[in-house]
Amino acid sequence: MIKIMLAEDDKDVQLSLVTILRKEPEFQLVDIANDGIEAVALAKKWSPDLILMDIGLPLLDGLEATKQVKEYFAARDIDVKVLILSTFYDDDYVLKSQEYNVDGYLLKGLAFEKLILTIKNTYDGLITLDKLVYEKGKSLKGSCDKEKRSSLNLLNDRELDILKLISNGYKNAEISAALYLSEGTVRNYISNILLKLNVKNSRELAAYGIKAGL
Repeated sequence: MIKIMLAEDDKDVQLSLVTILRKEPEFQLVDIANDGIEAVALAKKWSPDLILMDIGLPLLDGLEATKQVKEYFAARDIDVKVLILSTFYDDDYVLKSQEYNVDGYLLKGLAFEKLILTIKNTYDGLITLDKLVYEKGKSLKGSCDKEKRSSLNLLNDRELDILKLISNGYKNAEISAALYLSEGTVRNYISNILLKLNVKNSRELAAYGIKAGL
């Protein structure tokens, strides 16, 4: 059973999503937040497995709410997944979502079946992006942060290869297979990259790499 919390202020959208979630036997809808501040409070109350988070929430937007939720549960070593729902694509939102460790970013209006599958995949640890978000995100690599680009000189060739793969969504096991390294060796390389670039985790590394133009 996947415990899900919904954060959505549009009543029509809220009703549609509630109907979908309650029909799926593997889902348990634990609560509904109508704004970002309430989303953070209810997340702390319920510790859901996954939050469906509207990006345009009042009082506190969905990304800032996500940041607070992620920081709160990370400090307690609890993994709460956050799947962002947005009505439109925005470069800044996508980049921020990566910095804030969002587990998925979807545009509203997708088929019910796809939403259910996406929730299950996100719960299982896959990072899920809407096709448009993915394609647009790739185009952001054409423009890079010069300071971050310059800092890549701190990395050796193998570390740079690994950062490129992380920036393209590869998991440790996939990096291991692609580079013919053991997963333990990959983890050691990632630890070194984290230290050199002064970032906290692989999701932040992915955002760093994209901003650096990888």
